[in-house]
Amino acid sequence: MPPKRRYFKKGKPNQILRVIKPFREFMQYEAAGGLVLISCVIIALIVSNLPFGSLYFLLWETDIGISVGPFSILQPLIFWVNDVLMVIFFFLIGLEIKREVLIGELSSPENAIAPIIGAIGGMIVPALIYLVINPPGTGGANSWAIPIATDIAITLGILSLFGKRIPTSLKIFVTTLAIVDDIGGVVVIALAYSHGIDLVHLGIAAGVFVLLIIMNRLEIRQTLPYAIFGVLLWIEFLLSGVHPTIAGILIAITIPATTKINIQEFNEISSELVRRLRATCDPDMEDIDIGLFLNATKTLEMACRDVETPLRQAEHALTKWLAFVIIPIFALANAGVAFATVEGSLLISSVPIGIILGLIIGKPLGVILSIWIGIRLGVIKMPEGVNWEIMMSTAFLTGIGFTISTFIASLAISEFSLLSAAKGAILIASLVSGLLGFFALRYTLRKREIALIPYIPSEIPKTPNIISSENNPAPESIKA
Repeated sequence: MPPKRRYFKKGKPNQILRVIKPFREFMQYEAAGGLVLISCVIIALIVSNLPFGSLYFLLWETDIGISVGPFSILQPLIFWVNDVLMVIFFFLIGLEIKREVLIGELSSPENAIAPIIGAIGGMIVPALIYLVINPPGTGGANSWAIPIATDIAITLGILSLFGKRIPTSLKIFVTTLAIVDDIGGVVVIALAYSHGIDLVHLGIAAGVFVLLIIMNRLEIRQTLPYAIFGVLLWIEFLLSGVHPTIAGILIAITIPATTKINIQEFNEISSELVRRLRATCDPDMEDIDIGLFLNATKTLEMACRDVETPLRQAEHALTKWLAFVIIPIFALANAGVAFATVEGSLLISSVPIGIILGLIIGKPLGVILSIWIGIRLGVIKMPEGVNWEIMMSTAFLTGIGFTISTFIASLAISEFSLLSAAKGAILIASLVSGLLGFFALRYTLRKREIALIPYIPSEIPKTPNIISSENNPAPESIKA
């Protein structure tokens, strides 16, 4: 019988398992979600270019409103997707950031510095390339942030196609880089694409945020209070002029990340409850005390919930919804481009060209250049099991910038035709970056596998048989 797997040693949780388990689940859902996202992009492109494609755009411009007493909101359906559902997207990003800072890669400066430097370079270089083509003062300069983002869902989806051939350290590196990339995107949205700031509502939002922090300090673990004040925070950001999706990040920061009971307490409680359950369900007993049985199971359920942090509970509950519902809806709403209505001159104008060059060239160049400088300065080192060929191949995948890039484009560009051209450029650049990264990784990994195979000659030369009767005839006496 194989030995039982031990998850805890000497009363302390296995720190490696504690970090890797959430990461593995996150990778699983993100990889599958990336394939769903690609499917929704294709569907949106096909539908928007069919003869009835105008109905596609009419659907997302349909006004939908909510009225509660004197407060009412009447906005197009696209608003509810981009400014409401995407709050949940940024909320989950906030949870991931907080988890990484507390127990993940960002908690260790040695492990975090490499992807952070890579992400910074991957944001600066594409922005500079875009601004070279669209200098400050020109009409397209305001869209400089479009090529700075990396779509983590599609990127991890492509990496998952290689299975165990991709080093785990590289997957962690790419995931951490994309999370830092998202942090940069959130900061850019807050600073560059918030207009007409209302200080009164912004002050109220600050007060609500402080109240959420106090709730955290008071160890209030129920999700309902955070949800209620989170909605209030979103409304105040909406009224203040700051983009409301920023509320998602701030709410996530206040979600408790500590357990109500520790591992030792849970072990004692669960052991006692299991003993009671066994006694209650003793086959020698004629009657089972249902009340005692249900009470023990309910208490065990509460103990399982108390040993898990509210942050982990929220992340686990939302990951599937985000990967398979929210992001696909966002893709269906934003990926549609009616190419017949876009002027040919717009497709080759400075804005689309800047986006394409920024994503395809700027992103991988920025990542590789910053990592090279960091290694030369002795500040960082290459992830374990990764060489320059693998890193350069993977860097192409950072040019996949669909979700955040499209979201920033919708904030930066108001003209419909130019926005359609920008979306088309994002799709083209993401497709090219994905194909370049996939085939480069495929070639590089295959090359490394061949190098690891030991050389075996196709034909082994025959050695002379020293005991052959032909070469060594026996003496006459023996023949006799």
